[in-house]
Amino acid sequence: MALVRRETTFLLVGDLALLVFSLWLALTVRVLHVPTYAHFLQNAIAFIPVFIVSIVVFFIAGLYEKQTQLVKRVMGSRILGAQIANTLIAAVIFFLLPLVIAPKTILILYLIISVLLIQTWRFYITPRLSVRGRELAVLVGQGESVQEVFDEVNGNNRYRIRFIEHIDTSRIEAGKISERIAHATQSGARIIVLDTRDNGVQGELSALYDAMVAGISFVEFASFYEDLFDRVPLAHIDYVWLLACLPKRHLAYDLGKRTFDIFGAAVGIIIAMIFILFAAFILMANGGEPFIFHERIGREGKIFRIVKLRTMLFNDHGDLELQKKNRVTSIGKFLRKSRIDELPQLYNVLRGELSFIGPRPELPPIAAVYQQEIPYYEIRHVITPGLSGWAQLRDYDAPRGAADVGRTKRKLSFDLYYLKHRSFTLDLVIALKTIRALASFSGV
Repeated sequence: MALVRRETTFLLVGDLALLVFSLWLALTVRVLHVPTYAHFLQNAIAFIPVFIVSIVVFFIAGLYEKQTQLVKRVMGSRILGAQIANTLIAAVIFFLLPLVIAPKTILILYLIISVLLIQTWRFYITPRLSVRGRELAVLVGQGESVQEVFDEVNGNNRYRIRFIEHIDTSRIEAGKISERIAHATQSGARIIVLDTRDNGVQGELSALYDAMVAGISFVEFASFYEDLFDRVPLAHIDYVWLLACLPKRHLAYDLGKRTFDIFGAAVGIIIAMIFILFAAFILMANGGEPFIFHERIGREGKIFRIVKLRTMLFNDHGDLELQKKNRVTSIGKFLRKSRIDELPQLYNVLRGELSFIGPRPELPPIAAVYQQEIPYYEIRHVITPGLSGWAQLRDYDAPRGAADVGRTKRKLSFDLYYLKHRSFTLDLVIALKTIRALASFSGV
């Protein structure tokens, strides 16, 4: 069920229209009267590269991500940051390209007007339009993940459905589920989201046939959860799921990805060498080794060594006890935020031990803890780990350093989503999000 695809298209078209309208308003303010058609057309044609770049920057800034509660809280700053970046890029475009116009004043007005209009569009107009078109639905199932879905959907008016009832199968008699669903459909519900792995639901699937024939839409809970949160519900992971969803061998994808890794790493090493050498010189001047080597768990559980620029007081060699006594240096904080400390790992990419995109590799001692405590944890090792991954970018509460079983379970749910859905498209999305993280110095 596509919760957000229609909204993404709707937002994109609206954003583009507002960018064009912002230019028209900027021209109007600049000349203090309505611009002629010829004057506006001349400027609009010159701004075409700016409009295209703006939409790309919006994608990178995450303005077309699912409008979850967390994303909505940071949307305002993302819009402002994206439009400042777009204005700077536009200034460069107009400086480099041989254009008839050089709209210095227009750019400032365009920035102010576009930010105000898009903020209004995103925060005040689209939520009200979304509320009008919401369909009524029923959620059937039990457990934390089911409650999580109910709270997210009903607490966020950006989704096109609203649950009028949560039928908790742990609190209802066997044989009564279909009756409750029938009552809900009589009350206007046209979508039923149900957990088909639930024992109570499985016993009544045949009784729901009449509702299917009547045109009621049935959505499997696990798929709905993935579409909503971009991760898999760990409670649904079992051997059946693994057999159905484990990554198949796709020759074109695997070959294309490895080719890009080799080419990208070779070019990247040449470009990054000056940063690596400069950082290494500063680290040596401050005393200590510039590079550290840590063991990591790679594809198929094989251990390899990654190379990084030292950001801590000393090399703890991944020892959990020594990590408690270690701390990040002042220069190390900058290296981590800018991700410069990761640049030497391009060598690991070139060797095939890492990919640009994939689950982040763990230290062997920490991975051993997780394999004991988290079911199916080692399944993340069936593909090559990466410099940047889906869990790394999506899980804002991922554990850092020492083992944390609770938070790693959530991280694993993102890793399994990537394993199931990995493709050139998803890798491109991760690459764009990584660019945003690097530009914002978030140090993911």
